[in-house]
Amino acid sequence: MKVVLTIAGSDSMGGAGIQADIKTITALGAHATSVITAVTAQNSTEVEAIYTLSPKIVEDQMEAVLHDIRPDSVKIGMLGGAEIVRLVSSLIKKYDLKRVVVDPVLRASTGATLLEEEAIEVLKGELFPLAYIITPNIPEAEALCAQEIRDTKAMAKAAKKLHQMGPRAVVITGGHLEGAPADFFWDGETEAIISGKRSQNPHDHGSGCVFSSALAAYLAEGKRPPPLEATKLAQQFTIRAIMHGYRCGKGRGPVNPFFRWIPGGS
Repeated sequence: MKVVLTIAGSDSMGGAGIQADIKTITALGAHATSVITAVTAQNSTEVEAIYTLSPKIVEDQMEAVLHDIRPDSVKIGMLGGAEIVRLVSSLIKKYDLKRVVVDPVLRASTGATLLEEEAIEVLKGELFPLAYIITPNIPEAEALCAQEIRDTKAMAKAAKKLHQMGPRAVVITGGHLEGAPADFFWDGETEAIISGKRSQNPHDHGSGCVFSSALAAYLAEGKRPPPLEATKLAQQFTIRAIMHGYRCGKGRGPVNPFFRWIPGGS
């Protein structure tokens, strides 16, 4: 049994964050250990409140897990603030953790801020250089690179900027662009546009979390596919999870990582 450590915030709606990560990692046959960085009060229509945990609580969780269980890969999502970004970065170095997937969660799909503004520079300067691969979506890549992205040419420019910040590889997910979705991959040598299929299902809450945790789960496998192959597998898994997303509440429902056993659909 491979182990994936997920470090992220809790989504009380159950569609994104740590909940989506654990479902995805489990669906892909690995064991999920977890460190919760924040608790959100949210539903399918809005984020009502965000409570970032103290760095000490985050540290205690992470130390307790890592003293006993070494993960085969790590997925990092919502961190909340600069202190937690620094803490997580220091513990990654202390324990020499490998295959670290960083999903730079800046905002919720409802618009709520999930990472303090002053923490963004710390994220770029301290955590990105430790990452095996980072997975920003279009709005996140725009914020991180201070540029507009409207096509794959702009995605390529942004990916190369992000790669210079230190990660081994970058994938910018293209679901926010018009037309068929395409993810852009760059690792300093290989450039690839990974075309996908756009689902008409509106229930896609948590798709970014599912993609990044699926990527971490694939990287944890015994064969350990290279970053590009793992990215393709994660994209395929996420597309199917979105296709089987289901209504839950009055707004956008969650994607369904358990589609192989529990078919959903709107």
